[in-house]
Amino acid sequence: MKMPFDPRREGDLPTSHGTTSRGTTSRNSPPSRLPTRLRGCLRGGWTCILLASLSACVEPPKRNVVLVTFDTTRADHFSSYGNEAIETPRVDALAEDGVLFRRAFSAVPVTAPSHSTIITGTYPPAHGVRDNGLFVLTPGQITLAEMLKDQGYATAAAVGAFPLDAKFGLDQGFDLYDDHFSASYEDFRGNRVRAKSGLFFDERKAALVNEPIFQWLEDRQGTADAEKPFFIWLHYFDPHHPHEPPSPYDELYGTDLYKGEIAYADESMGAVIDKLQALGEWDDTILVMTSDHGEGLGEHNEETHSTLAYNSTLHVPLVVRVPGGPRGRTIDARVGTVDIVPTILDLLGIEAPATVQGRSLRAMMEEETETGAAATSGTLYAETLAPRFSHGLGEIRALFHRQYKYIFGPRPELYDVEVDPHELTNLLDDEPAVTEAMHARLAEFLAEHAAQDPASLLEVDAETRARLEALGYIQSSGGDATVVEKLDGSGTAPQDRVIDVNDISTAKNFLHRNNPVAAKEVALKLLRRDPDNVYYLQLKATAELQSDHLEQGLATMARIRELDPRGLPAEGLLLQVVHALHYQGRGDEALALLEDAQQGNPSAMGQWHLASLHNLNGRRADEIAALEKALELTPEFAPARVDLAAYHAMSGDLPTAQREFERALSDLPYYPKGHYNYAALKMQMGDAERAFYHFERAAKLQPDYVRAYYALVVTALQLGRRAAAESHLATLVELAPNSKEAEQARALLAASTETPS
Repeated sequence: MKMPFDPRREGDLPTSHGTTSRGTTSRNSPPSRLPTRLRGCLRGGWTCILLASLSACVEPPKRNVVLVTFDTTRADHFSSYGNEAIETPRVDALAEDGVLFRRAFSAVPVTAPSHSTIITGTYPPAHGVRDNGLFVLTPGQITLAEMLKDQGYATAAAVGAFPLDAKFGLDQGFDLYDDHFSASYEDFRGNRVRAKSGLFFDERKAALVNEPIFQWLEDRQGTADAEKPFFIWLHYFDPHHPHEPPSPYDELYGTDLYKGEIAYADESMGAVIDKLQALGEWDDTILVMTSDHGEGLGEHNEETHSTLAYNSTLHVPLVVRVPGGPRGRTIDARVGTVDIVPTILDLLGIEAPATVQGRSLRAMMEEETETGAAATSGTLYAETLAPRFSHGLGEIRALFHRQYKYIFGPRPELYDVEVDPHELTNLLDDEPAVTEAMHARLAEFLAEHAAQDPASLLEVDAETRARLEALGYIQSSGGDATVVEKLDGSGTAPQDRVIDVNDISTAKNFLHRNNPVAAKEVALKLLRRDPDNVYYLQLKATAELQSDHLEQGLATMARIRELDPRGLPAEGLLLQVVHALHYQGRGDEALALLEDAQQGNPSAMGQWHLASLHNLNGRRADEIAALEKALELTPEFAPARVDLAAYHAMSGDLPTAQREFERALSDLPYYPKGHYNYAALKMQMGDAERAFYHFERAAKLQPDYVRAYYALVVTALQLGRRAAAESHLATLVELAPNSKEAEQARALLAASTETPS
């Protein structure tokens, strides 16, 4: 018999939407005798003046709120959570100054849907975002930025990677939403290469995420906006693959670069706190630090995330610091990232919208809480539908309730997570009554929390789809991305195919690190399991081309074209083939192949590479036409605009060149070659000071940019800064000691006479 899902039934513990146990608040509990506004004043220790009625309450200025989300970060990878193999002093200090939640869980181990939960306080079935790239947070959803903007807040966000691009709807309510991502379009000498989006999402380092927020904070000073409280969201993508922490973390954590990325993100969050202190804002700022999801690291055979829904990828850090609030507290109760929005609103004395499905954790933070079994009893929902969209496998949905966690999919599982937190002993067959009850609860929870019509399926444009397919993030053949909110156990169990996902990640990392031989071995292993998988063939062809085995790559590409209904491989692979053909002296063949592809499915990236081939063949008019076509297709595609600006500069049209360079740097401020070429223009215009700044910027953004360091030596000498010239020469020699740039820079410095700075 189907068990009704009634959280108030005797013996049942609370659900996340109707909590009545000690240490929590409830939207469904009986109304208080005092008005909500007055309760907020009294609870927060605010000054209230009662005149003839209880409505007169003098509230202090609203506090600022800063939300920092680390991507792909496990809770057990912080020293404050007991990991002695990593140093995270800024998160540790934050925990000492606030409250650390030891058992916080994400609703989904995928970036876009998880952040949608974090900023709306609703579960994926309600907000409708189920995977990266294919879904959009619709205007009907209410974000925390919108809630606070309605209360007079200024709002700003800076995000670190493509899954949170504004096109996916998470920018709602933000005055500033900075989603400028870097992309490696050139090698260390500035020569054109294929963009990194062929293997991983475009991203930027945490320090670059901080930059626009720091500027936004500084611009507020001395203006009318300075009187407004602010809400800031910063997203650090660094702990996500590929793991490339900057110095010194690449050396300090040389045997575990994942930890190095987390330590670097910790430092970057510390820079935000330092900035707030310097501006005098820290004492009035609530800071919440969390993560969207964890990382498998081999547990349950999952190396990365998104395919399974075990605690290894759902357990996340959560630290809340409130000025004058509780300090150094650790809470063991099970909570969710869905609870962040209502908690922040409660701390500010703001009523949560009826749409919010999480619960406020404020009372839990301020009062003594229960431990033991009751502490882990919070009911939470989790899911991952990504296996279906990315690999054509079955869906996974899960429910935490009391001490149990039930995972439903093609292969259901049941765990007592209080005694078995790593989910090693499946109790499904041993506890049939518990399994039946948990299944019923999950079905009822899903029905109760799903939106009637989330209408969030994104009409993916050709370039976005091509990028996602090149990453292996969606099936090349497309597929139905609609979602039915019911328990569906059909399809292949993701647990049975997680090894494939691991191998895909391994092959991509080998390619990223220029080890094509190892990458091809992994691709061949994947193809033995699924010989006609287009994405596996793309990995194989990429490895062959990276190994300079052009004929093998062409043969694999021909097989891809046989299998792909659209008759074309992913654009990144196609561009590799084109450039391989060109550098083997088969330029006409390369040009014909790319022109044919662009006729059927033109893109800004493709037109840009077409312009490159025309340039190499001396066909200037065709090159310019291709660059203009690229900007017609995608006006914000900065690499094409930079090349056009350079053409104007060489033609002597300096005003047009300057205007185009400035537009390009506005569209893509972290593009090293854009800064380099703009600096060259400034030198041409006689502004060596400004040129020096942009050459330095190019070198900072691309630390191995040899040409930028040579230009810095030249410009520093022209400005009379010999010490700076010597410093940049030292870096250049360290990068490329036998390069022509290093040789010329040495000669220039030797021939120069010392000039006072």
